[in-house]
Amino acid sequence: MKRGVSASVLILLLPLLFLAGCKKEYAYITDPGKEVFNFTVTESQRQYINSSRGERYEISDPLPVLNFAGKTYTLDKFQIRGGNTLNFERKGFGVNMDEKIRLYDPNGKNERKLEKFKLLALVYDYTYIENSTAAGLFREVGLWPVCDFFTEVRLNNHTQGLYHFIEDPSTYFIEQENSPFVIRRGYDHVIKAYSASPSGTRPEDYYFGRFRKIYSLLPGYSGKQLYDSLVNYMDLDQYFTKLSIDLFVKNGDYTDEIFFYSKIRDNKEIFGVFPWDYDDIFSDVPHEIGNWWATGSVFGTREYHSMDDVVADVGSKLLYSIEDDLDYKVARDDYLYQEYLMILRKVMEKIDPSVIDRVFDNTILQIEPFYSNDSIVALSRYDENETSHSLFVSNAAEKRQMLKERREWILGQLDIQQN
Repeated sequence: MKRGVSASVLILLLPLLFLAGCKKEYAYITDPGKEVFNFTVTESQRQYINSSRGERYEISDPLPVLNFAGKTYTLDKFQIRGGNTLNFERKGFGVNMDEKIRLYDPNGKNERKLEKFKLLALVYDYTYIENSTAAGLFREVGLWPVCDFFTEVRLNNHTQGLYHFIEDPSTYFIEQENSPFVIRRGYDHVIKAYSASPSGTRPEDYYFGRFRKIYSLLPGYSGKQLYDSLVNYMDLDQYFTKLSIDLFVKNGDYTDEIFFYSKIRDNKEIFGVFPWDYDDIFSDVPHEIGNWWATGSVFGTREYHSMDDVVADVGSKLLYSIEDDLDYKVARDDYLYQEYLMILRKVMEKIDPSVIDRVFDNTILQIEPFYSNDSIVALSRYDENETSHSLFVSNAAEKRQMLKERREWILGQLDIQQN
């Protein structure tokens, strides 16, 4: 009898012991928004990072060490990365860990173990809301699966300000989505960068050829024939969804800010798309205005000195930019354009005012606490525009209302232009 009672007690206690073990394990997973990424470098390395201009390089000999949430991590690689942001004191970083760091993903609500990630310095991101707004909108339409959050970065305990942590997209698609190949598009559809899965079976030339085929189809095909041909190489619904958000947020620069990752759909290998680097939204004009060197060359030389030039070329289309030749073809081809407008309407119906409020509420929830740190706010003097808490509040309110009004305008234009 006594042994039976003990066994019963043990059976009752086992689930509690299991839950206690889970709780202890879960407590180890850090809420990253409440911690600091503090990299230990030599003092000469720190000074060079802040003083260098226009230069990409790796910090090594010695490699930095990361101190995060009370734990020390060794690194495999620490890169100074970016484009024009390299001309600022606050640099962006690419980090490759020696061992994976465990984090709680505040958006996915789950644990992530990450080896590679980016820390974006946001030097062009006025009041730091633009990347957050764009990522939130893309998450709502299913195009933002990566882990991201906002955090403080330090070098030798010297704050570098507010940063946007983003899981490395190429690594995500290769490791989490089993993609064999990822391409980053550049201007005039050059392959700016690429990553291949170690388990991939096809040579890189195969994927290069399939990517370039998208652009070789554009001058010789049109209408439904072009559409049917393109869907054999890329996920046009995803691409049109991205173009819809670009129009919605007035993204001024997106030709070279997109990844194409190989995936299987309906037993066919095609390219999916992932958007990148939204620090130039709410722009007055798209990037092709005045930048003759940036437009694609598939259809010959194209130059635009004003929006009047754009309208004269393609008409008043619901595309924010026609800089890339694929986007230009969408604007010029009636069938492609109408297919795009169907996706645009779906996106605008999805992103109703309540969704816009949710995105901005989350942006404020994530970023506003950092405005209570005077040292972080003070470093914005090194950015393109200096910020303050009052500017943050007013800009978030202004852009929230602007997007609601822009949504109504787009829906009105769809009623006119959609067949």
